Amino acid sequence: MAYGYPPSTLTKTSHALTIKVNGEAIGLINGWNPTQSRTVTGIYEIGTDNSGNPVEYMPGNATGLTISISRYDMYTKRMEEAFGTKDLVMLTRQSEPFDVHEVWKTVDGKDERFIYTGCWFTSLGRTIRSDDNRIINVNATLVYTKKIKATGIVGGVASFSLPTIA
Repeated sequence: MAYGYPPSTLTKTSHALTIKVNGEAIGLINGWNPTQSRTVTGIYEIGTDNSGNPVEYMPGNATGLTISISRYDMYTKRMEEAFGTKDLVMLTRQSEPFDVHEVWKTVDGKDERFIYTGCWFTSLGRTIRSDDNRIINVNATLVYTKKIKATGIVGGVASFSLPTIA
């Protein structure tokens, strides 16, 4: 197995994943949990043999666009600094959103990239314990405005084109 490539298995492994902000790998992430949801409302009709059963479902807006992150804390670069938000003592000090690039290596050496745009920290905290391995873990939640599958990556994460929406 070449360095930087996942094991040749059918199941995706975390070996294949790199998280980047501003072109730099974040590193030491031990939990990465992006989620999204939406409400789907049942449409019903009155006075038919089918009364009480949905006739169809109407999809709603996307909500819950969040990413829960866990990362080992470092003396040299705290998690919030790794995400490009310097001196984030209080969450209100984040004045600009940032984009997060999720890069998956496939077993054939290709990259699959997703970009989470307009990210803001909504929670940030540290877990400090004395009865386990004593490693300080940072837990955070981001909200994002959109997840985009990047296409046409030529080199770095800065050169990409967004897919056209018909």
